[in-house]
Amino acid sequence: MSNGSGAKARREEEIAFLAMEQVLGVDIRLADAAGVDKMPDGAWGSDNGRSRGIVEITSPPAKELLTEWARAKKERRPQTENGSVPLRLNELAEVCAELLAADWALENIEKLQAQPADERHLFLFARSHDVKNYFYRLSDSYEDGSIEPVEDLTLPAGISDVWFRGRARRKSGQLLGPTEVWLARYQAGVGWQRHVVEIEEQDLPSPATGIADDPVPAEMRHPKDRTTANGTAEAR
Repeated sequence: MSNGSGAKARREEEIAFLAMEQVLGVDIRLADAAGVDKMPDGAWGSDNGRSRGIVEITSPPAKELLTEWARAKKERRPQTENGSVPLRLNELAEVCAELLAADWALENIEKLQAQPADERHLFLFARSHDVKNYFYRLSDSYEDGSIEPVEDLTLPAGISDVWFRGRARRKSGQLLGPTEVWLARYQAGVGWQRHVVEIEEQDLPSPATGIADDPVPAEMRHPKDRTTANGTAEAR
């Protein structure tokens, strides 16, 4: 993702920011809101100003799928996907390693590596079901106790955490209200962690207009203002 001067967080970014704030207890600002090139998406600082964290939020490319969804919306057709997904059971770590080695991921990793920080986080979400399938399996808690084993990851140099956004479920069934979001996080020196956070719909920006209509009136949305003059952030 990349934001120009005066920009607001996109919906995918805001979901990631809100989720990370709940888990980490930080206050994230748009690090690239000042229009500086090669800046990560978000940044935060410690109370004493001695440490800094940054995050880049991205997704595997899905240009053809998004184009088809936009065409379907324009023609008032259902937005559907076709094709099967290879299961690759018990190979989730291998799938993650392949994703992190892809060109689109390396571009974002290099952006993080180029910035001074004590923590560098890469937050991944998926648009197409072939990737969502793996992210769901990484983050699901499996109430019956039968969890798919996931091997450790070797993170790129300087990257402290990689997040994978899993499935989301609206609790209320209404337009507004909390949505549960499942997350898988791999932290250097700690390993795999799973989290479930709640995000209020009114705290999010509208969906991309080219892909979906917004059923929620604009005046009912109140996303957080994350812009700063210098692209840094203070902790709460």
